[in-house]
Amino acid sequence: MRFIPIIALAALSACTAADVQSPEPLERDAASAWAWDDHFADLQERSCPTGQTYLRAQSIDIRVIDAERGSKPAQERSLSGLTLAGAWQLESDEPNFGGLSGLDVLPSGSLLTVSDAGAFVWIGIDPGTGAPDGLGSIAYMRAQDGNYFNNKRDADAEGLSLRDGLALVSFEQEHRVSAFNLERCGAGARAADVVRLDGVVDGRKLEPNRGGEGFALVGDHLRMGFEMRRSGGSPVVEVMDDGSVDLERYTEQPGQYMLTGMDNADGLTATLFRAYDPARGPRVNLQVAGPEGRVAAARGTQPLPVGNYEGGAIGTSPDGKPRIWVISDDNFSRDQRTLLLALDLDEMP
Repeated sequence: MRFIPIIALAALSACTAADVQSPEPLERDAASAWAWDDHFADLQERSCPTGQTYLRAQSIDIRVIDAERGSKPAQERSLSGLTLAGAWQLESDEPNFGGLSGLDVLPSGSLLTVSDAGAFVWIGIDPGTGAPDGLGSIAYMRAQDGNYFNNKRDADAEGLSLRDGLALVSFEQEHRVSAFNLERCGAGARAADVVRLDGVVDGRKLEPNRGGEGFALVGDHLRMGFEMRRSGGSPVVEVMDDGSVDLERYTEQPGQYMLTGMDNADGLTATLFRAYDPARGPRVNLQVAGPEGRVAAARGTQPLPVGNYEGGAIGTSPDGKPRIWVISDDNFSRDQRTLLLALDLDEMP
């Protein structure tokens, strides 16, 4: 989502238990829940029909600039259960590099992101150092007919979940989830409808820019978190086959914060929240939970790197620790930056 007015959101620092908690899931009926195994083969074929040619993404160079990290005491105040292992500013001469929201980790350890301009962007990560290696590529998303999306309403990608070479992407404005068979067709993959949301979440009609920014595959099912507040938190839902949603739970976060990013992997759930007001400025919260509850947390403030963080993904550091990647959306503005943070979990849950 583009955040108006254009601002730079503060990077991450520690949350107190009162700030963000893990509520008990609400009771739900998942009888008609969308299930991966029921749809995977069909989505593969619809996104990359038999005979479709594999197309390579366009290679791009990415300038990797070390970003400020703040002092050690500032980091200790800012992070609970997390270590800031890396902070980088990313730049490219490619005009559509930016606007990055959804994020996931490839099997190689490199990163795949989606842009709200309707593009996939690959960011190379050196497996030895765990840092960006300056190599990247970009591919513009194609609609069902094989042509590129031709307007912002269709192309506004926000969330990403990758499995078995199939990228599931959530879109806002035209609220839906589409699948792209990147493994078989690469840049030639076409959007295959996964589900089109019926437009109502917890009794409220979805606004164009308040869609499923938090998006993850949890087991066989689709979980989506919405950038809105209801009953003191943001709704997290399970997506049904017919486009309706089944409320699973509410998050709990301080006032004005809304959910903007989510990932689930290896028994961990990472959730991003953000808020802004003229008096206090921008703020971002990160929560990391394991099977028994919260294991790490962060709350946005300087002097850590400042950015409009929207995408989060769970990966692995070079020394085998769980790593939370966080990326910012620069809104294609010269006044903002594309920042990438690597936050390593201090202890295994």
